[in-house]
Amino acid sequence: MSKAYFGSNGKGKFVIETPDYLKLQIIERFGEYFDPCPVNPQFDGLSIDWPRDKAVYVNPPYTRGQLSKWVKKCHFEAIHGSFVVLLIPSYTDTAYFHDHIYKKQGVEIEFFRGRIQFKGYTKSTASFASMLVIFNRGCEE
Repeated sequence: MSKAYFGSNGKGKFVIETPDYLKLQIIERFGEYFDPCPVNPQFDGLSIDWPRDKAVYVNPPYTRGQLSKWVKKCHFEAIHGSFVVLLIPSYTDTAYFHDHIYKKQGVEIEFFRGRIQFKGYTKSTASFASMLVIFNRGCEE
């Protein structure tokens, strides 16, 4: 089963969660959504089929080795008919970025200006820039 992402501020671990304002913006743009990796998962979002009749919003675990699995799953589900909105660090030098996002027909990238202050961070923003990756239904393999 997938686990929530726990960040560390040097004093202890905490859950990294999408800020409320960003969740509301996503709902306004794309409608109510399914979340395959909620904070307290009761299922493994990587091993289930995602809905085809509503948007899927993914803020995956950012731990090493997890991001690539989630990006690949998002791409796979979009090829098979899901509409997926993915929030990830904007690491454009990674293999998963080039294999599943960059220059793929039907995939859009939106970079955030500045850095996001995720829920869980109390006083500072993330140490990385972020991007939304929008995988449209039936995007290119």
